[in-house]
This record gives sequence, C-alpha cells and structure tokens, in this order.
Amino acid sequence: MVFCRIFLNNTNYAIMIIRGGKMKKQKMILIITGILIVTIIGLIVFLNIKQNLDDDISKIEHRISIRSNDKIIEASTGSFCYKSGSCIDKIDFQDFNYDTIISYYGNKLYIDNLEGNIKSVELFNYSIREFTDIKVDFTNEYIVTPSVSGPYVFVISAIYEGKDIHYYFLAEISKISGDEVNVKIDIKNNTLTDKGLTMVINNKSDKDLQYGNPYSIEKYENGYYRTLQPINEVAFTLPAYGLNKNDSVELNIDWEYGYGKLKGKYRIVKSFSYEENDNHVRFLKYLEFEIE
Repeated sequence: MVFCRIFLNNTNYAIMIIRGGKMKKQKMILIITGILIVTIIGLIVFLNIKQNLDDDISKIEHRISIRSNDKIIEASTGSFCYKSGSCIDKIDFQDFNYDTIISYYGNKLYIDNLEGNIKSVELFNYSIREFTDIKVDFTNEYIVTPSVSGPYVFVISAIYEGKDIHYYFLAEISKISGDEVNVKIDIKNNTLTDKGLTMVINNKSDKDLQYGNPYSIEKYENGYYRTLQPINEVAFTLPAYGLNKNDSVELNIDWEYGYGKLKGKYRIVKSFSYEENDNHVRFLKYLEFEIE
C-alpha cells in the first residue's frame, strides 16, 4: 500500500510537471508569436514611412532663373535630397529636360533666386560629352559667357544650407549676336493666322548663309520670353539650304500640330550659319508677332 501511494504520488507529480511544461511551452510560443507579429507590423510601418519620405523629393530640388537679354529659363539642381537625409547627384546630362538659353562671347547670364554661394562654374561640351578646362568668370549675380561655340552645359557648384548642390542649364553659345549680321526676317503680308505664317528671309549681308527647317517658338510672359513647349512632338526634316548674299526666300510655317492655335505675343527663333576662316559661325534671328 505504501509503495502504491508513493507511486501514485510520484505519477501525479510527474503529470503536473508535464502539464506545467506544456503550459510554459504554449506561453513561450504565444510570446514569440506576438513578438514576430509586432516586428512585422513595425517593419511594414517603417518601410511605408521610408517610402513616403523617399518619394517626396519635389521640394528639395532647387531651381534658379538664368536671364540673358530678354530670355529667361529655369536651371534645376542635379542634387536630390530625400527627407530621410540621403542625397544623390545626377551625372548623366541626358537625364535633364533642358530649356536652352542663347548667349554669345562676353555676354552676362544673370542669376536670380540663388540661395547660398557659388563655389565654381564648369563647362560640359554637350556635343562631344566631355568637360572642358576653360575658365568661367562668375559672381553670385551673373556668369560671363566664355569664348566657345556650340551647346554647353553650365554646371554651377554652390553651397546651400551647408550642403553641396549643383545647378545645370544648357546654353547655345555663338561668337556673335544675330544683330551683327544683316539678315532680315519678316512676315509676308496677310499670311499671319493663329495656325501659322509665311516667313520672308532677306540676306542683305556679305555672306553666303545656310539654314534648315527647324525653328522654335517662345511666348512672352511677365516681361520675358520663355520657350513654348509643344503639345505634340515636332519633327523636322534635316536638309540644309543655302541662301546667297543679296538673295531672299519664303518659308511656310505651320505650327498647329506642334503648338495648337496661338493667342498672345510670341516670337519664332530661327538659326543661320556661315563659314569664315575655316570656322562655322552660327547665329539666331527672331521674328516677333502677336495674335489677338
């Protein structure tokens, strides 16, 4: 009897231990499961917050204005700083949707809305995709156009709120202003409509000129001309035409597909060139018009 009681007591104790172990194991599983759930939820929340922070970069991309004579464009930074604190820099100049400003040797490109201080200005040759070692004179108020010809990206390195930022803009640089070449462009009588016009080009200079089909349109707003963005892609054929000195030619320009019907004050920008001392000299002419 004593043995049986001892055996029963020991058996009950063992059962209690087993049951207690199972309860502890279940409790541990519940705790671990809870921790995993909280961790997963926290990770999801963190990733959502980080995604929202990283998505919102629009207010951190700085913009300044570049003015040359009566034209103004915006220059954007290539530095994008996320709210989370990380920053990246664009290095491929093809990533930018450039508006082009026209300048010529010694011309001042005025800077507006710059916050911070400029450290340096570099030139990137957009035709051959290489930086140049040409010195560019500048202040915080303007940049002096150096003596180069063709399309160049200006890279402005500045300090803003303790961070390095880099502004980029594209300039078409010419040796001369179009005002220096005696070429007149006018509108043929009774051809101006809201869809197009006929341009008359008179080469009264002593040079044989070349020109092509391309042109651009700028709209006059708030005291300056700004490039008008097409509503449809404008494609031009590429042949080059010659215009001898003392000759004239008429060009029919129909902008309705590319720009729609226009109303307001505009100007057409047309490019010409000539050869001089083995140099290819390019210049621009402007044809202003207003449609009520």
